[in-house]
Amino acid sequence: MADDFYNVLGVPRNATEAELKSAYRKLAMKYHPDRNPGDKQAEEKFRRANTAYQTLSDAQKRQIYDQFGEAGLQGGPGVHPGFGGGGGVDVNDLFGDIFENFFGGGGGGRGSRRSRRGSDIKAEIEVSLEDAFRGVQVPVRLERVVPCGTCGGTGAKSGSGAKRCPQCRGTGRVQFVQGFFSMSQTCGHCGGEGHVVDNPCRDCGGGGRTRQPDEKKIRVPPGIYDGATLRVEGGGDSGGPGTTAGDLFVVVRVKPDPRFERAEDDLVMEANLDICEGSLGTTLELVAIDGERTRIKIPAGVQHGATFRVREKGMPKLHGRGRGDLMVKVKVRVPEHLTSRQRELLSELAKTMSEGAEPASSEEGQGGEGGLFKKIFGGGP
Repeated sequence: MADDFYNVLGVPRNATEAELKSAYRKLAMKYHPDRNPGDKQAEEKFRRANTAYQTLSDAQKRQIYDQFGEAGLQGGPGVHPGFGGGGGVDVNDLFGDIFENFFGGGGGGRGSRRSRRGSDIKAEIEVSLEDAFRGVQVPVRLERVVPCGTCGGTGAKSGSGAKRCPQCRGTGRVQFVQGFFSMSQTCGHCGGEGHVVDNPCRDCGGGGRTRQPDEKKIRVPPGIYDGATLRVEGGGDSGGPGTTAGDLFVVVRVKPDPRFERAEDDLVMEANLDICEGSLGTTLELVAIDGERTRIKIPAGVQHGATFRVREKGMPKLHGRGRGDLMVKVKVRVPEHLTSRQRELLSELAKTMSEGAEPASSEEGQGGEGGLFKKIFGGGP
């Protein structure tokens, strides 16, 4: 559509606030009625540019416009059409000015200049489980909107500077009377900045900000979870003059580890035993995630799937003190290939099981050897 607000300003649909402002300023300077006296066509283009900018520079109105078009603004939240030209009047400003004029004596009130906070930025990083255990600093490369280095954020060409907006006299708002009420809206001449630039900076086009590559060092705390989001205050896009920058939100992804599975603050690992170790018992030496070696005793007759707990050898607790535990899950392996001698010995052992040999005492192993070998060789309970 030729009259689409984005086409009116000559910007893409994903244009940033700075790009919208720069495009509007150029059109405002070109088609402003003061510069084109008696030119109805220029006056209409100025009005449409003003309407387009007032809509797209307001995040709420822009969302409504993107979904429903210009017709959706007729009943959109906070929009009251039909007053003061094409821009519409913010209902909050309407009531703010009513109370200001009745009880505050007029003057500036809510008509003072307002610039929006900078936009937030999202990023994602990936760390190993060991990094998540120890904590680490990770560089994040991104693009941010920052004050223009050429003009220092003024938007004006070097040596020219900005001047007070003659239409709003530096307040960023214009007042008008509609019947009984006094109302105000953002100044269409300066876009609410309170000043105008006759000679815009070439690098930023008069917007005062540019998009540049940047790198941030993100501190990942010990014990971080996969999917956790870290907030860096002020790490987002720069806002208008006198406002704060947006924030940077970093989503942390923890890569799978071949040795451990994570269960909240606990770590789970598998320990493989052969049938002899499982039957007679053994001592395992394990390497925990912190690199320390630890020994655990496996009792005789341990069953496949049994789990042993090693205290304080898991992940650090992110929002508390101490660490989780290391859970060691036993897997008893049945040999796939036997020598003739091994088969002979196991066959003899299987016969003793089937002949009703007494199981080992509880002191020799939990449940003795019989249970395991009956399970393996089919002796049955």
